[in-house]
Amino acid sequence: MGKAKPKHAVVMVLGDLGRSPRMQYHALSLLEQGHYVSLVGYAGEGLIPPLENALANSMLTDNGETPCSFRGNLHVLRMEPHQPPRNNMLCRLLYYPLRLASLLYCVIDTLWVKLNHPPHTKLPVDVILVQNPPSVPTLLLAYLFCIWNGVWRSHRPRFVIDWHNLGYTMFDLPDSKTRFLRQALQKSLRAFVKVYEYTMASLADAHLCVTQAMEGWLGENFGVHGGNVRVVYDKPPLLFRPTAVEEQHELFRRLKLEEQEGLSHWRHTMEQKQSQDQNDSTEVTLFTQALTKNGERTSVELRNDRPALLVSSTSWTPDEDFSILLDAMDKLQSLVESNLSEETQQDASSFPRVLVIVTGKGPQKAHYVPLIDDFNRTHPSIKIFTLWLEAVDYPKLLGCATLGISLHTSTSGLDLPMKVLDMFGCHVPVCAIGFDCLAELVKDGVNGRIFQNADELSNQLFGLLKGYPSKEGGGSELETYKLSIHGMKRWKENWEESAQHLIVGE
Repeated sequence: MGKAKPKHAVVMVLGDLGRSPRMQYHALSLLEQGHYVSLVGYAGEGLIPPLENALANSMLTDNGETPCSFRGNLHVLRMEPHQPPRNNMLCRLLYYPLRLASLLYCVIDTLWVKLNHPPHTKLPVDVILVQNPPSVPTLLLAYLFCIWNGVWRSHRPRFVIDWHNLGYTMFDLPDSKTRFLRQALQKSLRAFVKVYEYTMASLADAHLCVTQAMEGWLGENFGVHGGNVRVVYDKPPLLFRPTAVEEQHELFRRLKLEEQEGLSHWRHTMEQKQSQDQNDSTEVTLFTQALTKNGERTSVELRNDRPALLVSSTSWTPDEDFSILLDAMDKLQSLVESNLSEETQQDASSFPRVLVIVTGKGPQKAHYVPLIDDFNRTHPSIKIFTLWLEAVDYPKLLGCATLGISLHTSTSGLDLPMKVLDMFGCHVPVCAIGFDCLAELVKDGVNGRIFQNADELSNQLFGLLKGYPSKEGGGSELETYKLSIHGMKRWKENWEESAQHLIVGE
């Protein structure tokens, strides 16, 4: 499809822009089509590399293949709403009103003031694309901004909602132990947000949905259906791909995982193997080794005794129960010990050491870090470590993984874990906890496994990893899953087919 006449799109999320990949991908796709983009969200983490490069007004390439230049067409407006204290009863009582007031001020200041000053007045706003949730007050203010432009500037922007989930489901229903007044407040708030979302849905010009289940639910419950609604599945961009061995080596040299506390025995084994190696190899990591001759590197290869690398990306929130992973790893250690004790010593080496790397930030991380430390002290062949990676390194780490683990569940049962798409982009199979509509993404026994509890996960891991890495190829279950992932559609072509028309209105 050819590029449309340049338009000005506001891409908005009431959250940390750096932790909102789908909205960043929308912005990147709009830029690639020659449009002008104002990206609005909270200050926080850095953006994906192509957008960071665009901010520097650099000549860019799409994964080194298709030359393009955004020539200053991207502008980022970062909001920093005030976070009221919650350290006493009065503060907790006033928290939500004060927080709402702060959000109202930030969004109004951004849309009505900052967007109306250079360099953002280069083009009038043609479309505002808003992520939902969060719903309050974003949807209402975005709609009012469109109406205001239509009245005062005779140019009404399109109002498009990107439904990632349902906002009202983020408010937990109270349990029977909750005090009556609090129960009434929680139920009323949940009901209000549902009516609010229903109303705003009816006012939008177009809707993007992350799943077919979401599209069906919106049609049945919010009366949103027809040609202005479309499923736009999350798909990995080209920056998510298998990592070449040379890149793996450089990444692991920088991360220095073997120096992590608790891996001294693994490091000692690695050094012993290195001293016995007849090659003059001086650059060694847990996973790779660089072969050198006369002090010069000749080649880089994966180690034959490398551990299995499992990667899980979590937001450390209650809807991603990390205790399941801890419990599963404990059960896996017991499975390995009980099964291998019944086999010959030769077979006893057929199960690899396992290194689990957990990425992400979130409120429950501090709770689990001591539990992870306790786990590492008592499990010699399975280790768990938390890392926070730069945006440029996260895809590289995924591209090195043996297997991905997804603990994401959905408050609505209508959205999908985007991190699984990142893993698939790197040709990494996953084990994912099951919930409604997950089958739209993970096909059990085809591109991964679906589990419901720690017992199932530990059994799946034992079956998938036994014999790794010597049995990694040659028709192994892992290799079969990898082959089923090859050739999947990428974000760019999917966006151009499914989203472009609804967003820009052409």
